[in-house]
Amino acid sequence: MRALSVFVFLCTLGALPSLAQQRDSGVHELAELAWPQVDALDRERTMFILPIGMIEEHGPHLPVASDTFGVEYEAAGVSKRVSAALPQWHVVMMPTIHYGETGANEIGGDLVHPGTYGIRHSTLRSLVADVGAQVAQNGFKWIFVMTGHASPSHGIAVNDACDFVSESFDASMLHVSGLFRADAAIQSRAKAIALKHFSATDIASFGMDVHAGVGETSVNLALRPILVHRAYKNLPSQAGRTFDELQAIASRPGWQGYLSTPSKATAAYGRDIEAWWVDGLTELILRAAHGENLLKAPRAPGPLDPGRAGLVDKVLQNEREFEAKLDAWLARHRRP
Repeated sequence: MRALSVFVFLCTLGALPSLAQQRDSGVHELAELAWPQVDALDRERTMFILPIGMIEEHGPHLPVASDTFGVEYEAAGVSKRVSAALPQWHVVMMPTIHYGETGANEIGGDLVHPGTYGIRHSTLRSLVADVGAQVAQNGFKWIFVMTGHASPSHGIAVNDACDFVSESFDASMLHVSGLFRADAAIQSRAKAIALKHFSATDIASFGMDVHAGVGETSVNLALRPILVHRAYKNLPSQAGRTFDELQAIASRPGWQGYLSTPSKATAAYGRDIEAWWVDGLTELILRAAHGENLLKAPRAPGPLDPGRAGLVDKVLQNEREFEAKLDAWLARHRRP
């Protein structure tokens, strides 16, 4: 009680910032707020943004936190745009969850990799559900989750957590990155962005640019150029047009952990990719805030083809074996 009294006293003296003093931006970092400041937020007009990254190998040329750097950039840009569009609202940026599930190394059957550090499907689902539920149990109505990692099993875990919170509490928790990846209108803009920078022949030669290729290398050149190893310019293309072809590439002995054609990357293309993400995510959040029900909207991942489904099953089986090992250890070391 004494500590709370001191806090209130200091606020009245201006020694600690009040929310009124912070409303110039409308964007708040949750980690920097004291609990009375959080409690003072309007429950109906406050949205929480939760970024989720990943520590994952991204070839010999990109940092392992590439997915995290991207989603944090997007969350920062979206928060400013949404705050400007909704000046009566508060936007609370939650600390990033840096760990996700399944790295691209698993495409080739390598379940453990020195560049990938993730958590189990059930752990990710529980972590996102736990955090989201506590936001909802505190009376807040809006939680928007952004993910920088596009692994299908990762997306399924986040989707399940969001659906649980939305259906179990009086709140809307939306995986907006999943909505972005499935929104036909937003996705249609990607081709025009690529054609601005490359010829149609070049784009066809890139194949499925899903990991550490021209797109992600371009984004890193735009956001974290000092972390991009200049050897990317000399990396040979590893393009595949189907998932089976990608899996064959990733299964080759000595695969370096990238696909597509990173040597063609440019910072300008990376900036346009990130602008597309910020625009699309902002659009989705504003649509939800203005009353559109996106809880049943199309969302990635969609139905998986046999190749991807088989990979997800293999990954989940490996996780179940790990969990059984952990449970057996706990049983042997059970505290009285």
